[in-house]
Amino acid sequence: MTEQNEKKYILIDVVPPTVRRDDAKQELEEMVSLIGTYGGGKIVEIIQRRANPHPGTYIGSGKAEEIAVLIEKYKIDIIIINGLATSTQQYKLLQMYWKINPNIEVWDRVDLILHIFDKHARTAEAKLQIQLAQMRHMGPRMYGLSEELGRQAGGIGTRGAGETNVELMKRHWRDAIKTTQDKLKELEKNRERQLERRKAIGFRTVSIVGYTNAGKTTLFNKLTKKEKLAKNVLFATLDSTIGKLYLHSIQEQIMVSDTIGFIQNLPPALIDAFKSTLMESIHADLLLHVIDASDPKMYDKINVVLDILNELGIGDKPQLFVFNKIDAITPKHKQEIIHTFENRRVHFLSAVTGEGTEELKGTIGEMLS
Repeated sequence: MTEQNEKKYILIDVVPPTVRRDDAKQELEEMVSLIGTYGGGKIVEIIQRRANPHPGTYIGSGKAEEIAVLIEKYKIDIIIINGLATSTQQYKLLQMYWKINPNIEVWDRVDLILHIFDKHARTAEAKLQIQLAQMRHMGPRMYGLSEELGRQAGGIGTRGAGETNVELMKRHWRDAIKTTQDKLKELEKNRERQLERRKAIGFRTVSIVGYTNAGKTTLFNKLTKKEKLAKNVLFATLDSTIGKLYLHSIQEQIMVSDTIGFIQNLPPALIDAFKSTLMESIHADLLLHVIDASDPKMYDKINVVLDILNELGIGDKPQLFVFNKIDAITPKHKQEIIHTFENRRVHFLSAVTGEGTEELKGTIGEMLS
C-alpha cells in the first residue's frame, strides 16, 4: 500500500473506569492486528472511559467532538469501534462527521472482520458464507436505520410510507438470506457426502483447530507435505483444506483438515455462517487444538477456542493440546504448562523448525488406536 492511498483509522475502545490502562491497551492489540490483516495504515488509538457505551453515539457527545478534531487533523478515512454498535449509534456519528469528510466510514468490530473475510474469500462456499454473515449483520441495521430516518423526516404520511419501506426491506432481506442458505445447504450436502464416503472407505479424520494465527496452517503443511500459504496474519485460512497423512505407528493413512481460526467475541452469526466449513471439525475423530505457547494471552485464547467448540457441540470430542512455538519459550514456562494441563493430553513442537513433529504423529496414532 503506497503512502498516497494508505488508509487512516481511528480505533476506539470503550472500557469501564476500573480497567487498568495497560490492560485496555492490550485489548486493542488484536484490533490493530485485524486492521493490519485488512490492509494496514495509520492508526490513532482512543480509549474512552465509560461504564457502558452511550446509547446515542456509543462514545458520548464530548468524546465525539474530540474525534471530529482528529478526523480533520489526520484526514481520517475509517472510524472503528471495538464493540458491537447499533445502526443508530453509527448513523449519529456519521451525521456528525460527514461535513468534515463526506466519505468517512464508521465500522464496528464485526464490520472489520467481515471486510477481512470478504477480502480473503477464494472459494464459492467461503463467498456465500460471508454474504450470509453480512446479510445477518447488516439487515437489522438497514431497516433500523430506515425507521430512524422515517422518525426524523416526520410530516404527514411519511411515517406510514417509511414503515411500508421497512417491511419491503425486511421481506427482501429474508428472501435473500433464504436463497443464500439454500445454496450453502447444497454445498453442505456435497461435503456431507464426501465425509460419508471417507467413513465408508474407513478413512479417519484429524481436524486442526485453534485461535487464529497460532500456527495451524504451518503445522498442516508439515503433516501433509502440502504447501498451503501460511501468513503471519489473522484469518489467513477461511476455507477447510484436506490433506493425507500416513501414520507408521498404526500403518494407516488418515485425513487431516485445516479450518478457519477462531477469535474472541466472534458473533454467533459468524460461527453459524461458517458451520459448513467447520463440518470437517464436527465429524473429525480427533481435534488437534493448536496453541501459541509464546502468547502472553495463551490461557484466554485456549478458553475462547474451548467455548466455540462447545457452541459447535463438539467440546467433548477427543482433543490433543498442541503447544506450538516451543522454540520461543523457556523450560520453566513449559513445566508450568505441563502442570496446568496435567489432566489433558499435551504435545510440544515448533511447526516452523519441525521439532516435535514426528513425535506428534506417534501421539496421533496412539490416540486414534
